[in-house]
Amino acid sequence: MAVPLETEVRSATWQTPYATGAELTSAHYRVYSTATDRVLGRNLCAFMEAARNNYLALTGLDDVPAAEPMTIYMLGTREEWAALTRHVVKEHVELYLGIQAGGYCYRGVGVFWDIGRQASLSVASHEGLHQFLHHRLRSRLPMWLEEGLCTTAEGFDLYGNAVRFTPDVNRARFADLRKMIGRREWIAMRELLPMDAGDAIARNPYRSVGYYGQLWALVQFLRSRPDYRAGMHRLIRDAEKGRFALTNSDGEALNGGRLYNRLVSEPLFRSYISDDLDAFDREFRAFALELAKL
Repeated sequence: MAVPLETEVRSATWQTPYATGAELTSAHYRVYSTATDRVLGRNLCAFMEAARNNYLALTGLDDVPAAEPMTIYMLGTREEWAALTRHVVKEHVELYLGIQAGGYCYRGVGVFWDIGRQASLSVASHEGLHQFLHHRLRSRLPMWLEEGLCTTAEGFDLYGNAVRFTPDVNRARFADLRKMIGRREWIAMRELLPMDAGDAIARNPYRSVGYYGQLWALVQFLRSRPDYRAGMHRLIRDAEKGRFALTNSDGEALNGGRLYNRLVSEPLFRSYISDDLDAFDREFRAFALELAKL
């Protein structure tokens, strides 16, 4: 069902060194925007409020009051975005400045620039789920689940001043999935589970989008089976409670990052989804072939 892009918003002027923008605050978001597109400016709070409701449906989490609104920047130009990035990002800033796809989420803050309405909203919806999980969960999710959920959050259709989210329809990830299967690049579960984006790029930098296509398909498969969907939601609720605490060799808390992901990914999958990786992989591949219409 399409949801009107309407929500109560408080508005103020936001002055930057480069442009005059707007500070827009709704129940769960504070948006700073210099974008001239109306939807990326005035209506972005309403879009993100609708996206947040979609996040609750995808994750199975309860709607609980937030301590304060989550912060999003939507800049009108890449130059403004780069200048803000140099101010916001505290380490590895050059990696962030190399991003070409519209923005990122950094320590729970979304920083985007206008790359066209549909593409910008898709990026905001994807990164917005990273942001939502950052603020809601005490334990990080394994990357196979977090990135799979975030790619699932990308799908939507705009109908004038209304939006309908389409978790099971994502044209870009559908195309990625078809290509990677057609190229015989299917990643078996034993390899897929501990992977992250860096591993996907190292595996094949020109075809790393296939990794995201397969994770999108994985979450569609989990959502299609009541037992798998229940296990996925149980895992997310336990992450909210902080039940996946780890420490490194120095006794320091480990919650996120490559080592954490490699340590928790397969054990959590076996515990909450399926302990038979080979059988699951066969079922999942058959599902993906049908999903990709191959």
